[in-house]
Amino acid sequence: MKTALALAASLAVVGATWGGARGTAAASAARGGALVVKASPAVSPCVAAAAAAFRQATGAAVEVRTAPIGPVGSAAGADVVVAIEEELTRVIEGGESAPDLEVDVASIPWVLTGAGGGTADLRGLARSGAHVRVLGGAIGRHARQSLESLPAERVQTVRTPDGLRMLSPGELALVPLSLADPGPVAATDVPALVAQAVGVRGSPRAGVARAFLDFLATGPGNAAFRSCGRVSDR
Repeated sequence: MKTALALAASLAVVGATWGGARGTAAASAARGGALVVKASPAVSPCVAAAAAAFRQATGAAVEVRTAPIGPVGSAAGADVVVAIEEELTRVIEGGESAPDLEVDVASIPWVLTGAGGGTADLRGLARSGAHVRVLGGAIGRHARQSLESLPAERVQTVRTPDGLRMLSPGELALVPLSLADPGPVAATDVPALVAQAVGVRGSPRAGVARAFLDFLATGPGNAAFRSCGRVSDR
């Protein structure tokens, strides 16, 4: 992440750039209604933070909808879809995305977070006796593999991000940083998730969708996404 001074300089440069596009994006959005962005649960907090920055920079209305991404038709009703790379495979291969509207947004690291007994690193988990929650599904595959040395009864696989919250004292969760609750987290060597964004084929707001994708991939939009609404990096 950028330092405060570097980020301030970036904001100034990008703010000047977006100043010229502000009226165009706002006028286009006004004619076509709010830009609808579907975000998978793993990236939704980050998308919401970036969307708020986009509204402030351009005046364009953005509606962020949290929804499972992956099944055929999951892009329906959206102008932009943001999700983890593995979640977007079928959307792209199924022809739901616009080929010229695809960007890599950010890498999201996996971290350990926990309550009560504090946070241990992955190497210390076997000795700690802690129980760990981890996401199921394709995006949690590498995270689950990193816990294979633990007894099965100490690992709980959950289906949704809600299952990673409300931890008991001494219990830990291995989560993408985007889903970590406020508080201390510990870095891990689990391969980071790659967040991507695509425009939806046939969207009547393709111009605003393109502007939003550019905003997500650079400058303050990318910084807002990477912060995921957290007060500071940890």
